Amino acid sequence: METEYLIGVILSLIIAFMGWVMQRKTERIKIMENQLSENKYKAYADMVGLFFSILKDAKRERKSNQEEMMDKMLESKKSIFMYGSDSVIKAFNKWLCSTTANEIQTTQLNAFLDFMIEIRKDMSGNSTKISKYDLLINLTQNKDEVNRLWSEISKVKKQQH
Repeated sequence: METEYLIGVILSLIIAFMGWVMQRKTERIKIMENQLSENKYKAYADMVGLFFSILKDAKRERKSNQEEMMDKMLESKKSIFMYGSDSVIKAFNKWLCSTTANEIQTTQLNAFLDFMIEIRKDMSGNSTKISKYDLLINLTQNKDEVNRLWSEISKVKKQQH
């Protein structure tokens, strides 16, 4: 009788200890996931911020500080390299290659929009309903201009297939 009681107490202690260890591991995993998520969102926000800085300068017909922009771009590349999802990194690489391969601007724009969509998908758990067309409207605030750009992008996509 005493042996059964002792075995029950020991098993209870072992189970309680294992539960405590599992809880600690789960807490550490959540902390690491939160830190990764914060770094990822900062990397994405920095990249989008860089784009909007360039866009703002272009709308004001002001020349961007190339050296400063290059430094920001390299920092963003490092962060996306470290924290970006696979699909974001692939879309980012496609966009970067399009900008250095003397591609036409609509090809570059299409690659950039793909990159932005992948960021949105990653941040929203792959549930974004926003399209490249929606992003163009946001960027230009002019449906006629968007329709013109969309037509050009569609022509380029057909030529690539």
